[in-house]
Amino acid sequence: MVTTQMVQPVRAQPFDVRCNVGDAIVANLATHIVFFFERRLDIGALTRAFAFALETVPVFAGRMATFGGAVRIRCKGQGVPFTTVSSRRTLREAIRSTADDAGLWLVDSVNGVTARWGLGPLCKVRITHLADDATAIGFSWHHMIGDMQTLMHFMNAWAAAAAGGPINAPLIVEDRAAYLDEHLPADGAREPGVRCMGLAETARSAAYLAKDSRKQRTVSFYFSEDEIAVMRDAYGLRMRLSANDVVCAHVCEALMTVDPHVDNRSLAVAVNARTRCGLDPMLTGNIITTLNVDVHRGEPAPMIAERIRDHVNRFADEHCDMRINQQFLDAAGAWRGARCVSTAFNLNRWNPLVTNLSGFGVYRLNFENTFPRYYTLLMASPVPGLGVLMDGAGSRGLVFQMSLPPREFEAMSRTEIRQHMHRFRRAGDDIPRLHRELHG
Repeated sequence: MVTTQMVQPVRAQPFDVRCNVGDAIVANLATHIVFFFERRLDIGALTRAFAFALETVPVFAGRMATFGGAVRIRCKGQGVPFTTVSSRRTLREAIRSTADDAGLWLVDSVNGVTARWGLGPLCKVRITHLADDATAIGFSWHHMIGDMQTLMHFMNAWAAAAAGGPINAPLIVEDRAAYLDEHLPADGAREPGVRCMGLAETARSAAYLAKDSRKQRTVSFYFSEDEIAVMRDAYGLRMRLSANDVVCAHVCEALMTVDPHVDNRSLAVAVNARTRCGLDPMLTGNIITTLNVDVHRGEPAPMIAERIRDHVNRFADEHCDMRINQQFLDAAGAWRGARCVSTAFNLNRWNPLVTNLSGFGVYRLNFENTFPRYYTLLMASPVPGLGVLMDGAGSRGLVFQMSLPPREFEAMSRTEIRQHMHRFRRAGDDIPRLHRELHG
């Protein structure tokens, strides 16, 4: 039995949020994530708490609109479709389906393209009661609402409301571009990191989205904390490297190895500007941008990792392109601006884009005294090469996922490549049972 209701904020305070260039480049994208709990969560309690969370973070209940060429999120308490369903599958079977590219039954997917033009909600929630009294919360939101940190502001508000505790309200600004222009450091990139596609390229992109994007498959690897520690020691002989640095470099080295037809790609690494540029950590929106790192076939992973770290260390002074990107978008006008993409976007030779979704405290979420057993992004991405890093179960280790075209997926799935990817793994490494079953 499936039931759906429209949940609205307890109290609506109408206002508009003017979107910025960071929102424009993800204007056609929706993101889907699933949280798994080893408990049958109470639907009534979840629904009531959700309405209070929407009062605190109302952008999730809004709709897109365009005024005078500017795209806005119109917040009038329109609401979020909230669906409840029961399934005969167990928790383990549901988690397994997400690893096999078949987990979309756990979410009601927001349509990124139609929602962009105001034709539908920006957020949908699906609560699935599983056969063994477990619960999956499937959450789909339009990327223009904001990034992972924005989502976690909402999830923390929802959990706090469910527990009857105080809600820590995030910072929602009505003009994202103006706020960032005022608060970003004076220095930054000298060249924009965005461009406008031509009409022919836009048509090819639309054709790929309609046909070929459905053929993409998700490759997935789990790296234990022990494995990452050995990797950091091996790669960081000349400088201190982060887990993100070494895993991104490790995967890129393998990607360049398996494709003999491509000599170089541009790795785009998403950077959270809140932490790097001293912005308010409670700020909502897409407060991220990418820095580009050239990678070459045959280049060893330590060199790639060092170059990533060097770019990240100099991000605020030399690589933060958010202000110049906004200037580019404003000069482009509404018609051309609607075709704004990252300079890393290239359908003729796709480039890897990696975003780090770890470290946001997902495993500290608490509903009815129950913490998540597991969470995962569902990689229904129209863009080839989109990769994510996520916390492993219980915040132990990292899961890397990337959406790839069929040929590259098959190459990265070969036994010898997987063995090479885990050459730093030792027999005694502490690997959660769930990841042994999912990732081998």
